[in-house]
Amino acid sequence: MKRYLLLFMVAIFLIFVPKETNAAESQLIIINKSNNQLAFFEDGELVRTFPVGTGRSKELTPEGTFPIVNKIKNRPYYSGGIPGGSPENPLGNRWLGLKVRGTNGTTYAIHGNNNPSSIGEYVSAGCVRMHNEDVHWLFDRVQTGTNVVILTSSKSFNDIAIEKGYRPTPPVKVMLDGKEITTSENAIIENGRVLVPMRSIFQELGATVRWEAATSSITATKKSDTVQLKIGSKQAMVNGRSTVLEVAPKIYQSVTFVPTRFVSESLRINVKWDSSSRTVILTTPKAPSKTSISVSVNSNKLTETGYLTEGRSFIPVSGVFTSLGASVSFNGTTSTLTVTNGGNVLVLKASSKHAILNGQSITLSAEAKIDKGRFYAPTTSVIQALNGTVMFDSKTNTVNITLQ
Repeated sequence: MKRYLLLFMVAIFLIFVPKETNAAESQLIIINKSNNQLAFFEDGELVRTFPVGTGRSKELTPEGTFPIVNKIKNRPYYSGGIPGGSPENPLGNRWLGLKVRGTNGTTYAIHGNNNPSSIGEYVSAGCVRMHNEDVHWLFDRVQTGTNVVILTSSKSFNDIAIEKGYRPTPPVKVMLDGKEITTSENAIIENGRVLVPMRSIFQELGATVRWEAATSSITATKKSDTVQLKIGSKQAMVNGRSTVLEVAPKIYQSVTFVPTRFVSESLRINVKWDSSSRTVILTTPKAPSKTSISVSVNSNKLTETGYLTEGRSFIPVSGVFTSLGASVSFNGTTSTLTVTNGGNVLVLKASSKHAILNGQSITLSAEAKIDKGRFYAPTTSVIQALNGTVMFDSKTNTVNITLQ
């Protein structure tokens, strides 16, 4: 009976132990004291990076490769007599013990803290501090047996991982209109989102970029589109409207990274992710075709033409209203055109669907546009707002406007 019991226990050991070992081997933590950043790799992917606090002098936080040997919740602070889980506990409430210098996970660790302002600084007696919410995430994900590499280096986390025998997945490629973009640094994936070096992606997308060091904010402009981002913040502005990102821009290895999908789509670039080749595919939309059309106002044909695109006609606003004797003025600073026709005042803004009629906001069916120095607006929206009528004659390719 004892023999069978022994065999059964060995079988259980063989079944369950390798699973944890394999999981630990698929993970790697790197802590770089040069910038106090921690990187967590899993299945070859750089999953997340975090700011950390390390030893107040270089020798206090040991360098080398050390396995995680225990995971403890609510560890008491014995020397201070502070119970585990207490808000005053300087160890926070999660402890990832490291096997260092003959200790068995009881002296050196990655842990939380009760002083968030210390994160990113050189402050500890040897342990590695994290924000409590960050160490909670790591604690729930990391396996015991996972190696933690601690060093001081100017190299990227990927390069360090390779040097330590870990095999990261191939770098993410970025393609724009069929051509691979060369970036200053490889794109990274964080929380399932691809981030690329800011300046490289903006330049390739034809956008100008302005960096404001005082506020750690970025402004990208492409034609009529403006995107404003801030490092570490998920709040962004697109053409003056607030929106929330799924992942915040960040600075990594002194390079600013921005979320590819959000920035590209905000600048009107189509985005597709090919997981099999680990490629971000960016495609510039083709400009819709335009057909020139004649414009007639109260049976008088104008010398200026309009155009038809995607089933919608656009009229040259100045030509239409000056033919009626209306007053038309353009403000180049605000890109607005003001029409005063009888008792009506209409204000149109380039690249916007929003207009003002007699002090009231109205919405156009499409954006007003400036094309080759002329101001165009969607015919039906503008004319009907002023109680006029519009008819399109497909035989003569003419839009006929009746307007007082």
